[in-house]
Amino acid sequence: VFSQLTTGPMLDAIAPDNKIGYVQGLNNSAMNFGMAVAPWAFGILADLAGTNVAIGTGIAFSFLAATANAPLMWHPLMRRQKPKPPLAQRKLPDEDEELFQKIIDGDIVDPELAFHINRERGLHGKPSIVPRVKQYEEDKDHLDDIAKGAGDTFKFRMGLFDRILAGLSSEEHDPDNLIFDKEELVQIMKTLKGEDQGLIDQSSSDLGQWMAEYLKDNGYSPHSSSILMKQMFMESFPPVTRGEELSEENIEEYLLKMRKVLHRYSELDEKNTTTQSLASNPWMHASG
Repeated sequence: VFSQLTTGPMLDAIAPDNKIGYVQGLNNSAMNFGMAVAPWAFGILADLAGTNVAIGTGIAFSFLAATANAPLMWHPLMRRQKPKPPLAQRKLPDEDEELFQKIIDGDIVDPELAFHINRERGLHGKPSIVPRVKQYEEDKDHLDDIAKGAGDTFKFRMGLFDRILAGLSSEEHDPDNLIFDKEELVQIMKTLKGEDQGLIDQSSSDLGQWMAEYLKDNGYSPHSSSILMKQMFMESFPPVTRGEELSEENIEEYLLKMRKVLHRYSELDEKNTTTQSLASNPWMHASG
């Protein structure tokens, strides 16, 4: 009995995440087969050799099984396992290893590739990947690289919102091409957001710390001008919802507001890019 009870936790420790049910099913089938056959076999043994012999044989088999399992107690996989990361930070079976690792490490990734991997998660009822928020010290020497891709990211996101908004007014249903009805879209977005509040809070806190470090390192004084900082922050991030959950009633308004914010950022990025280009062009200075 004890040897049978120990096999379940052992198999949980060594089986792949997507095969645990299959492996445990085989394990239970084997045990149930043994439980079905063993009483009959021991009954025959008792008739032939006596009850005491049958009992002794059963005890011997139990000790033999326990002895066979004992060395596994010192196997690395049988020791206390590290807690698994939350689903939003765990690679799923069909996901590209290299791409997943870049996203989860907080590295710069093509926004379209990141979108596709998270879209598949949402369509299969899984939360989107929550990347590690790097500390500001890790990013401070790479701020230009981070900013360089901003314009393309803004435009890509606006294109997504345009496609989704167009899909909401369509009578077709094609999730692969972002054509949803409102109920389905709301459910997918809630799924992608995830339900691990601890992870959500930690990531938000880490991002806030990054922003504070950025301000201090780039000429601002958040400690002495907190109201100004709040005003600038709210101007940069106007509300798209005010504490409301996404619903069929507000999903379209939410998408339009988010697109408007991204459009403003995109225009600002284009202006900055044009200004920098003109400033660095010696021919323009000469002609002036």
